[in-house]
Amino acid sequence: MEYELPVPRPPAKEFENAEAIRTIEDHPQLFKITTPIKVDVLESCLESHPNPEFVSSVMTALKEGFWPWADTHHAADFPITWDNARMSPRSGMEQQFIAKYRDEEIAAGRFSEGFGPELLPGMYSTPVHAVPKPHSEDFRMVSNMSAGPHAPNRMILHSDIAGSHLDGLHTFFSAILRFRHRSPDNVHKVLIAFKSDVSKAYRLCPMHPLWQLKQVVTTGYLTGEQKAAGEVETLVRTADHNNNFGGRGSGRVWYSVNGLVTWVAINVEGIEDLGCYVDDDFGFDEWGKLEYYEPYDVFYPSKQTKLLKLWDHLGVPHSKPKQLFGLQLVIIGFNVDPNAMTATMPEESKAELVLAIRHFALSNRRNLQEYQQIAGWANWSFNVFPLLKPGLCNVYSKMGGKTNPFAGIALNSAVKDDLRWLADHIENSNGICCFDAVDWDPILDATVTVLCDACLNGMGFWVPRIACGFVCPTPDLPEGDEVIFFFEALCVCAAIHWVADTLSPELRKRVTILTDNTNTVDIFNSLRASPTYNPILKSAVDVMVSHGIDLRVLHILGSENDVADALSHSQFSRARELVPRLLILSFEPPHDMLGASKC
Repeated sequence: MEYELPVPRPPAKEFENAEAIRTIEDHPQLFKITTPIKVDVLESCLESHPNPEFVSSVMTALKEGFWPWADTHHAADFPITWDNARMSPRSGMEQQFIAKYRDEEIAAGRFSEGFGPELLPGMYSTPVHAVPKPHSEDFRMVSNMSAGPHAPNRMILHSDIAGSHLDGLHTFFSAILRFRHRSPDNVHKVLIAFKSDVSKAYRLCPMHPLWQLKQVVTTGYLTGEQKAAGEVETLVRTADHNNNFGGRGSGRVWYSVNGLVTWVAINVEGIEDLGCYVDDDFGFDEWGKLEYYEPYDVFYPSKQTKLLKLWDHLGVPHSKPKQLFGLQLVIIGFNVDPNAMTATMPEESKAELVLAIRHFALSNRRNLQEYQQIAGWANWSFNVFPLLKPGLCNVYSKMGGKTNPFAGIALNSAVKDDLRWLADHIENSNGICCFDAVDWDPILDATVTVLCDACLNGMGFWVPRIACGFVCPTPDLPEGDEVIFFFEALCVCAAIHWVADTLSPELRKRVTILTDNTNTVDIFNSLRASPTYNPILKSAVDVMVSHGIDLRVLHILGSENDVADALSHSQFSRARELVPRLLILSFEPPHDMLGASKC
């Protein structure tokens, strides 16, 4: 939030849509700004926020309605009015749920009163349907704002709404590690996890009337059985005043508001180590530190009670069943134990993800929206499988530069190989990530340190602990490759394989590798690289997983990496001058990462 650009207002050209403006002016009762959030109270809590322009833009949007980063193209290739709402309910139960939801939203002031049956000029209506909630007999309402050639979501570029930050489990466990390091007494304290849920989160944000025009909900469609019985169809139109779950910009709208609420919780109320993922805020507190929350007649962890009281002060709604805490707790879909420092993916979730990835990889063609969905699901799993990020390399490469959500994108062999690799690793894992094991200093706590370097003609690494160096000529590569970067990364990967093949489990537990190539440091620390270098990362991850290696790759100045430099240039005399008893042996890089290149 401290570096966010202001949220947008409707561009001036949107006010040139005469039909839309006339509809809003002639039917003001259909377009309202409604939110339970006490905007003036929230604004007063944000006086010391370091990004006042962003704060001001969000406060204006809460008062006048959000604009979801859209360009409606009303003067170009998009029609002024568009009705694509027809979708027959699959059952009477779905039909009843949709009608009930509509009536509840009208009563809550988030839908307008019904009108119709025709749309007014400037309006768009897209299909709505009910989908079952996971692990529940309930439904939730979905507005399919991506359906059809003139769908509202096609007015919003993905690049304009990308970049919102969601806190994952690494945020949660890193906060626990910081807490432990603050005092020796904290190491032995029993911790309790908590999770608080905002009710109707997205729906708290009002949309600008010019966008309310684009999210008209149409209900009253008959089921197939009702049509066959000759029943008469009566359509009801309602303008949706608020942010919905089907809009491409909806997440960014909500994060803009909730990010500020969370900032107040941390920086004004002093609720330390608070994380936020969509509509869930989560954190931890010391066992026994409970505080009474009168509205629910419950003693909650002190931090959680402070958060609920803040939400009450700001008008953020919540409900008792969604305020949870315990020694173990499900957070963002994972079973979390703050004392064991573990997070576990449930077996059912793991099986569903593996099945979805394998099913996707069997296809020869998928559209961009499907690519984004499988990538999002896999990214969620990286909370407990952080080493498996190379599995999405070619998926992201295929998605690059694409904007049409329904345009087909071929799955080449690289995409399929990556996804099968990802599915295999997830399937073979126990689903448990131990975050305590990652808490070590790469200089002081490493069980072994390796220094690497490469040049156009050779690669070399050495292990100071045993005064032993290893050398290899560089393999042939296709013309045009950034060969130095490739060889530097290949050398690091070869060193990881040497550690796995040679050292005992105790010695290979915590490995630090030093290289003077910053690009190599970056790809190994992020586990994200271009397709050219991704086989190197996958090969390294394979042995890190199979041999229980925790790796850190750090940068070293070239002037301080003189032994590895001498080895890579086959300057063995110089290397032995620097380390008199240096034993020099040859190595071969693993062949699995070289593709068509031969070593």
